[in-house]
Amino acid sequence: MSDPGDDNTITPDDRQELVKVFGSVVVQDYGHITAGDTISWKLQFNKPNWELVKSYWHNRVIVNVQDEAKQIFQARVVVKSYSRVSRFPDYINANIELWRI
Repeated sequence: MSDPGDDNTITPDDRQELVKVFGSVVVQDYGHITAGDTISWKLQFNKPNWELVKSYWHNRVIVNVQDEAKQIFQARVVVKSYSRVSRFPDYINANIELWRI
């Protein structure tokens, strides 16, 4: 698997919404729900690692993840898209998300 490095995107689950009403707006704010955050990467996998990630996704396995701050959380693995690397059939490029739970 390639090193995710700086190629990760964290999307917070910020549950506030701007509601437009006649002549004004109202903000509904249910806070930031950490358990709903998602982290996404574009990664390249060799065949054995791809099969492992694919099995986590297909079987809906909840995995333990340690982030760069050494904090451990649980997440689901979601494969958003993937493609084979041209001329290297044992390598896969994939867009992966982790959904915090």
